[in-house]
Amino acid sequence: MTAALAIVLLAFLVRVPAAGAEEPPTYVKCGRVFDGTSFREGLAVVVRGGVIADVAAGLPVPEGALVLDLSAFTVIPGLIDAHTHIALHPGSYDDQILRETPELRAIHATVNARATLEAGITTIRDLGNEVAGFADVALRDAIARGVVPGPRILAAIQPVSASGSYGLVGFSPYVKLPSIAYEADGPSEVRRRVRDLVHHGADVVKVYMESFEKRETRTDVLSGARTYSDEELLALVDEAHAAGLRVAAHTYSDEAARRAVQAGVDSIEHGLYLSEETFRRMAERGVAYVPTLLVYELWRDGKIFPTSSAETRAKLQRTVEEHTASFRRALATPVRIVMGSDTFELPGTNAQEITVMVRHGMSPLEALRSSTSRAADLLGLGKSVGVIEKGAAADLVALPADPLAEIAAVTRPVVVIKAGKIALDKRKSS
Repeated sequence: MTAALAIVLLAFLVRVPAAGAEEPPTYVKCGRVFDGTSFREGLAVVVRGGVIADVAAGLPVPEGALVLDLSAFTVIPGLIDAHTHIALHPGSYDDQILRETPELRAIHATVNARATLEAGITTIRDLGNEVAGFADVALRDAIARGVVPGPRILAAIQPVSASGSYGLVGFSPYVKLPSIAYEADGPSEVRRRVRDLVHHGADVVKVYMESFEKRETRTDVLSGARTYSDEELLALVDEAHAAGLRVAAHTYSDEAARRAVQAGVDSIEHGLYLSEETFRRMAERGVAYVPTLLVYELWRDGKIFPTSSAETRAKLQRTVEEHTASFRRALATPVRIVMGSDTFELPGTNAQEITVMVRHGMSPLEALRSSTSRAADLLGLGKSVGVIEKGAAADLVALPADPLAEIAAVTRPVVVIKAGKIALDKRKSS
């Protein structure tokens, strides 16, 4: 990381108060603490200027400090969701894209952001919002400036995809539809699209490796045909990395994931049908796995994208079964698994993804790491968020129960603090 980028990152993580406006420190009395890696007992946290100034057992209360007693709860770092779509919202997917303005979508995103923060998610990586303009970067900047409440946002703006590989389906070919991705073909055009994203302020690049809009390769499960060539993908990764941006690759199949890993992407998103060999290769190359389990179960159950077709429901059921098996194969390897909910239809339910990972075999401790310190590492924010340690942003969440014994406690935060500011405090109404 360059010195200039480090300065930008610091400003992004914590708003620096104006000269002469420094607030008194906050002394947070904790009981049981998960620090992003392990559990510790009897700690106190001192917060100054939105940053953790000290954390240890037996810390004295600083003079003039505000005291916040959370000793009755389990305190964890603010959670991180590595796969979201903040400007999508409950309702018809097609109608959002075809009938709503980017301005209306931005208003929905603002509401979603508050619900997400109050759910204990203090940082998100947003991977595209389908014709919402620059709502994600505008909201990111508004939150960073304190205009509206919400989590920190790392924004992708729109994914990069091959022509015709990602778009609305079921319409006549004579109907001109808006492009829901930055289409680019050939290495030089792919590089130009990445440069456009950099110019417009993207924090991450998302690429579609395959998409069912082009052609399904299997009829029994969700599937997609290959889009980018190896040369195009290598150009995209090279251009993104040269600009300091990481690359998230949307893949379903094992072949697509292997090719993405070989090209040097930073994360595999979804990865519905991956082999143990691919997961081990990902571990060797430091590529993270963001499985997004919950969204496919919600889709199967008709809670998003409702469908009355028995054939479609059966197809989704088989997809969930194979995806679950893929996730369990990942658990048998050293691959780094990171929490991403993808549940854009249900803002504020992000942490349910953690409970699903545990239901499918991940230990509660590993699930907590996947949604805090490990997620921070993937986002390039390691040691700045996702941990409770000196020098990190003061993002703290108080849970009503021990998540090792009851993982669903992560879905019921009692207190949420982002950068030292209380965003939610249910103690007052209890």
